Amino acid sequence: MELEVRHLRYIDAVGTAGSVTQAAVALGLSQPSLTAQLRRIEQVLGSPVFDRGRYGARPTTLGRVLLPHAREVLAALDDLTKAVRGAADGPRTPTLRLGTRSTVLASRFCEVVGEVFGDRLIDLTVLDRRASCLSALSSGLVDLVLHVDFPGRETVPPPGTRVTVVGTEPIFVLLPESHPAAARSEVDLRELAGVTWLLWASGDDEMNRHLIAECDRAGAGAVTVREFDQLVAAQLIRRGDPVAFPLQALSSGVTLPGVVRPLRDNPLRVRHVLLWPTTGVVAGHVDQVRDKLIDTYRSMIPDHGRIPPWWSTNPGWLGS
Repeated sequence: MELEVRHLRYIDAVGTAGSVTQAAVALGLSQPSLTAQLRRIEQVLGSPVFDRGRYGARPTTLGRVLLPHAREVLAALDDLTKAVRGAADGPRTPTLRLGTRSTVLASRFCEVVGEVFGDRLIDLTVLDRRASCLSALSSGLVDLVLHVDFPGRETVPPPGTRVTVVGTEPIFVLLPESHPAAARSEVDLRELAGVTWLLWASGDDEMNRHLIAECDRAGAGAVTVREFDQLVAAQLIRRGDPVAFPLQALSSGVTLPGVVRPLRDNPLRVRHVLLWPTTGVVAGHVDQVRDKLIDTYRSMIPDHGRIPPWWSTNPGWLGS
């Protein structure tokens, strides 16, 4: 037996859900059937991919190595499928094709672009992985992308494309109310030494690498990063486990228990960027889109900012 695409989807589903039972529901399989498939996969690999216990399924060392590669392969296959279908459909009414990473600002991307381009039909594709984003740009599958990158890992646009910065956003931290640092108005990254960092089970591992690098720079010791879905993360925070959850500064509306605090000197940050082909239909309008995105972010702070007063005392950031 060799690993097949369906096996990669099983692994991705379990890693995303943090639970074999929840992954089975998402895949439309029975829990015993998915468990049997995982055992066959682990027999092929010669080692467990997940530690399965009462609190869910956690990736082993092998699993943490395997998951990012599995997701890259699946994303590339999804891109290929879309390209083939697009070619098979033949010429259609001209459509402005947008790509974006899942951020709160991205939820307003189509609206902003629509204001610049009028009544033109817009098609949106989620490209949470950098490799998929750059591949879609290079192959002409998208006309404009709103993506993110992190300090020291800035996006290098492929040949024939350009990049412009929308702005840099701070990353706040969500802590259980019982954590000692939760009582402070801001938290030093070193105070979080020994916690397990929880990240949404989506996208690539760029945020993981940024987090590990900054914790190392701050002297916060070894970092444990786990990917969990929303329900599992909420349970861990509510019962006061030693965990921390990095958050976008704007809220998506998802409610989690715990308290939100800024980090001292803002070591964790994310940069929003626009990428586009130099000869594409949007080339002459990118500045307008960027400026409207900046205005849109600023307008969202009163209702969606996790700590609205923060921007008035911290100039130079997106939205300040």
